[in-house]
Amino acid sequence: MADINAVEKDFQQIVVDLHKMRNNKSSLKMATATGDLMRKVIVRGKYTNVSDLITAMKTIGQNLSEQFPNEYVVRNMIMGTIKIVREEAEKLMTNSGEFANPYDSLSKLWTSPNNQRSAIDLKKLKSAAIMSINEFIDELDSCRESMASQAADHLIACDVILTHRLSCSPTLQAFFRSAKKAHRRMNRVLVVDDGPSVDDIASESVSAVDVMSIMRQTTRVVLSAVAVLPDGSCIAPTGSLTICLAAKRHSVPVMFCASFYKLCPAFLPDMENAVSLGSPAAVLPFSESQSYPTAEVINPLFDFIPSHLVSLYITHTSAVAPSHIYRLIGDYYHPDDLSRKP
Repeated sequence: MADINAVEKDFQQIVVDLHKMRNNKSSLKMATATGDLMRKVIVRGKYTNVSDLITAMKTIGQNLSEQFPNEYVVRNMIMGTIKIVREEAEKLMTNSGEFANPYDSLSKLWTSPNNQRSAIDLKKLKSAAIMSINEFIDELDSCRESMASQAADHLIACDVILTHRLSCSPTLQAFFRSAKKAHRRMNRVLVVDDGPSVDDIASESVSAVDVMSIMRQTTRVVLSAVAVLPDGSCIAPTGSLTICLAAKRHSVPVMFCASFYKLCPAFLPDMENAVSLGSPAAVLPFSESQSYPTAEVINPLFDFIPSHLVSLYITHTSAVAPSHIYRLIGDYYHPDDLSRKP
């Protein structure tokens, strides 16, 4: 059995750090911190074979997922790093330098199988896995720029764009800055947001109650997803569902920016419990609560957006239709890990 006591202090520290990042709503920092923890499990953990290493990563991942049950990025990063270890182990066992993707097995039925498998040198596995995870974490940092570089492909100068929570989304901010550089005449950006305006992005504030009426002028809706499910549906900040329904009513295309670490490999069985609740004080201040002694105030932080309300997902590599999202799962997750949570 693997010994995970060597990373116990790291685990306790990341729980504290993730709580802080959660308050700051930084999914990128949470993904990077989770990947760094998995890297430390490989470096400092005590294990005698590949199975022990994967078990240790799953144990740490399960404990971390229990601490943050509704933080999908954390669970996705854990499963993504486990897939990397499986790939590197497969390469060393077959001495081929290539990983046989299980999702491509049907197309390889007529090829001769490679039965030459050898024992794994754990030092080589550790070195290869750490190098691949380092590249994986570096890819996280470039996701935002990659999505922003596609702005000119999806927006034109005469577009009237409606967005949501722009002040809380660095990805959307980078996306619109890229569009501004690409077009001499900046797009008209309408923002449904209670937060402060972004200085270098010319935008007009719109009240949430005016979404339906303002949608008549809108030509594009650009939003940011918190998590993307295999069927093309997604989870987004509260208020996004209202915007998507209004866009559907007026036949306005809806595009979501979503990095690969937000792609969830499994469906959410209980959607009601999958959505986090915020403090009721954000809806009804405590100073006014005495006026409503019998009221039950619920403040959901996210909306569930069905796939039929989404026109396109903009990922770090390309634009993907909701019906094709499931094809990306094999690029980041191993089928052996999809049967249960890490």
